[in-house]
Formats: sequence, C-alpha cells, structure tokens
Amino acid sequence: MNEHLKLDVGSSLAFKLHQATILVDRSADRYLRTHHNVSYSLLVVLLMVGVLEGPSQREIADHLDVSRASITQRVGDLVRRGLVEVVPSEQDARAVRVWLTPEGGALLTDAWQGLETSEDGIDRGVDVVALERELDLLIANARAQLAREPGAPA
Repeated sequence: MNEHLKLDVGSSLAFKLHQATILVDRSADRYLRTHHNVSYSLLVVLLMVGVLEGPSQREIADHLDVSRASITQRVGDLVRRGLVEVVPSEQDARAVRVWLTPEGGALLTDAWQGLETSEDGIDRGVDVVALERELDLLIANARAQLAREPGAPA
C-alpha cells in the first residue's frame, strides 16, 4: 500500500455493513445448503415469489435490487428443480408470471422457518429490535439519497 495513503476501513460504515452482509449471507447459505439443499440466493427468489404472489421476473429483480438477467437464471434453476412454474402474463405477452409449486411452497416454509429459528449465534448480544429499526432508517436514507442523484437509478 502507498505509504502516504492511510485508510481506516475499520471505522467505515459502508465497509462494516458490506462485511456483515457477506458473513451473514455466507452463514445463511451454509445452513440452507446443509439442511434444505437450496442456496440463499435461490431462497430469496422463492421468498419474493411467495410474498408477491405471481410476480414477473422484473418485479422480483426490482424487489431484490438485482438485474433481471440474474433473476431469469435463478428462476430457470427453480423451474428445473420443480419449485416454481412460469406462465405467460395476461397483461404483457413478452413477460411471464412466476408461481410457487406445492413443493416450492413447502421448501420455502420449512427453509425460512428453519433459517429464522436456527441457533447460529450470529445475533448473540445484539439488540435485534434496535438493529432492525436502524437498518430500516439507513435503507430509507440511502434510497432517498440515491433518488436525489441525477441520472442514477433509485
């Protein structure tokens, strides 16, 4: 590293949040792969399909703040596993709606409940209610700030 450049990443909110997200996602992925044979990235797509009840792939991507191409790939994986089905949209001939199959619904329920109740120790000593409140505020502030930037998608 350049000896004139001193960076204190340990006190950077953005870096700490990034690191926490990676570690929590990695832990969730390990649990889900071990106990339910599904990755975290596939489970969050199942979750959006279940919550939004027949969303388009664009709607899933928008809710997860990812590209539609990445959702198209994940939906294809879920279709091959028999966890979702796609049907033509009645509103848009170019789009499809994604629906949980009974197997997908059962996996979503079991995996989500298991993930939420697993005793992994990640939140040990954390005031989860306060953390959730602060994260909601941080997310709202970030969305507002991004919306103010000209030419940047919010």
